[in-house]
Amino acid sequence: MSDFIYSVPQAWYEGVYQDEGKPCKAGRSFSLRNDRASDKAVLLIHGYAGYPGELVRPSIDLYGKGFDIYCPRLPGCGTTGEDFSKAKGEDWLRVVTNAASDLRGRYSNLYVLGHSMGSALVILASESVHFDRIVLAAPAVSDEKPPLLLKAVSTVRKREPKEWHPDPEYVLYYEDAPSDDPYLGKEYWSWNYTRQSYELLSLMHEAFLKAGKIDVPALIIVGGEDLVVGPKPASLLDAAIKAEHKTLKINECTHFPFYDKNKDGEEMAVQAVLDWFMD
Repeated sequence: MSDFIYSVPQAWYEGVYQDEGKPCKAGRSFSLRNDRASDKAVLLIHGYAGYPGELVRPSIDLYGKGFDIYCPRLPGCGTTGEDFSKAKGEDWLRVVTNAASDLRGRYSNLYVLGHSMGSALVILASESVHFDRIVLAAPAVSDEKPPLLLKAVSTVRKREPKEWHPDPEYVLYYEDAPSDDPYLGKEYWSWNYTRQSYELLSLMHEAFLKAGKIDVPALIIVGGEDLVVGPKPASLLDAAIKAEHKTLKINECTHFPFYDKNKDGEEMAVQAVLDWFMD
């Protein structure tokens, strides 16, 4: 992990919610930059209540192929549940748009990978920033409007408890992994955050409505064992995207293809990303 720089440009966070908590190790933004000046960069965007540490594996492999890597932490994620309850969808999208705009001005070739909600953010950011190629992994998009009742409930109830248990079959690649699981579980995954859930569903629906405007080659990766979003979002995108695109179903993969329980499926997902960006 010695090549990792645990930061991204602070300017990417201008105009968004400023976290009060300090990110845990898994939650740190990171960059990987080649010694030689590179003309190609990959921006990687994690998902809802996720963290940059989930995207270490494809980052390392892409870095090894000569890409400069940037993986920002989205506001409210990887710090505390209190921060998460204050962050909004517009904050998440603005960080992605700020980052993409900055990198577009510095690199001849800009590629973007979004995981889960990160895929929705990539679709929305592509309206204002040109990407050369995109990967939408376990994409979270929806053709249904978010329920107004959820929005109403969010004004009076910040969060509700839910059952969560760690799963040791998921092996991550960030420094000292998986030391942050109990902490992140306590702060994030043991709760349903009502307003943030509404923000997520709103982004998912908006991304579906904008998917037809994608005008660059897109790779959609869907796991046959994905019990979080299931196969429907990938089918919606396959039908909506008019530009060149490919849908890759990896039967062995769950919702987390880049640190999957099934290592053969993980290898297939990472190799597909490499092939797509190096084409």
